[in-house]
Amino acid sequence: MNSRVPRNPYIIGRPIDDNDPELFWGRRSLFRFIKDNLRNKTKVIVLYGQRRIGKSSLLRYIPKSVDLENFVFVPFDLESYSHKSLGEVLEELGTEILDGLELDSPEIPLPDPIALDTDPSLFYKQFLPKVYQSLGKQNLALLLDEFETLNNPNNPPDNYQYNNTISQHLFPYLKSLVERQDNLYLILCVEQESKDLPNLLQIFKDAPIQEIGLLDQQTTQELITKPAAGLLSYEPAAIQAIYQLSAGHPYFTQVLCFAI
Repeated sequence: MNSRVPRNPYIIGRPIDDNDPELFWGRRSLFRFIKDNLRNKTKVIVLYGQRRIGKSSLLRYIPKSVDLENFVFVPFDLESYSHKSLGEVLEELGTEILDGLELDSPEIPLPDPIALDTDPSLFYKQFLPKVYQSLGKQNLALLLDEFETLNNPNNPPDNYQYNNTISQHLFPYLKSLVERQDNLYLILCVEQESKDLPNLLQIFKDAPIQEIGLLDQQTTQELITKPAAGLLSYEPAAIQAIYQLSAGHPYFTQVLCFAI
């Protein structure tokens, strides 16, 4: 007799990725918003939302859900870089671009972080032109996540100087980057309560802004029932109760379903 217990179909505590497409529901209007703005050559788009609303999951699904032949997307998570200098962040970003686009790094040399700290313009004068040459007519859209960690008061005290430097210099640098580069676009995702959000909105004051909000009732029902199809059936009253308790928040919806 097969006594193997089925895997819990709900995910909590990490972003949903390509391995779990059945757990990503909704956000169609957000994807349309992004697609329309990119079509209109909007260089910077700002997305924001409350904690655990699905910001990182949304960014991971943009390449699949925003179908534009003249765009390629590269995600870059800033969570691990609060203690890095600007040159180190740019080097890591360049590495992510090469890896994400599967470009031949020997053919596209990346300046070292010390050189980038001394002269950050090397990133767009030497590195990016070779990337664009490899892409042909395609545009490069960077998907930047976890901005709030760059100015996190919970970081160790000896990192304060780095945090201050990054939060003061990275945003203006990104702005100058997209202003100089016709083929470069930015999609920025930030937590609603982040201290950096007002600063971002001031620097990118012409950028369209969209909230990553709660799910509607129909989408919440799909999130409840679809992952568990064939394993668990929900009565309408149970679905309604979960929706009322979670208010359409995807994380809390899955927490409740995970526990059932």
